[in-house]
Amino acid sequence: MWKQPEPGGKSFGPADTKALEAYLGRILSAGVWTRAEAVRKLVARGASRRDAEDLVKRFSERGCFDDRSYALLFVDTHSEWGMIRLRDELRRRGVPQDCIDEAVLGVDEESRAEALALGWRRLGMEAGGILSRLLRRGFSPRVSRKVSERACEPED
Repeated sequence: MWKQPEPGGKSFGPADTKALEAYLGRILSAGVWTRAEAVRKLVARGASRRDAEDLVKRFSERGCFDDRSYALLFVDTHSEWGMIRLRDELRRRGVPQDCIDEAVLGVDEESRAEALALGWRRLGMEAGGILSRLLRRGFSPRVSRKVSERACEPED
């Protein structure tokens, strides 16, 4: 049965380091990860935090990690999320704050919310339901309220 590694993990020898490098290569071939997520995965695999950070740093120097590009791509592919949820999720994934700020800089939260609200309104959803959904998706209360009211205004 798999055991949770002890805090700090163990220090790996050269053969074990090769195994960790192979593991990191495998997870990178399966998807895109932030530096922090890769460190967490290596620590969960039994590496010490220091060994994991050193290994991720070496892979970063080879161009295997780019948290800035990760954040930009994440924001582009999650157009149904508001600023609050985007920032929280990127922070949870270990993206540095300056990368998060840059990624969300040009986002027009109101137009994203409006597109969702109009679609929901066409399906017959009332203002209260639209407001609740927007808030759950991480849109600010101000934007959510404004957009839900505007979506439910009678058309002239």
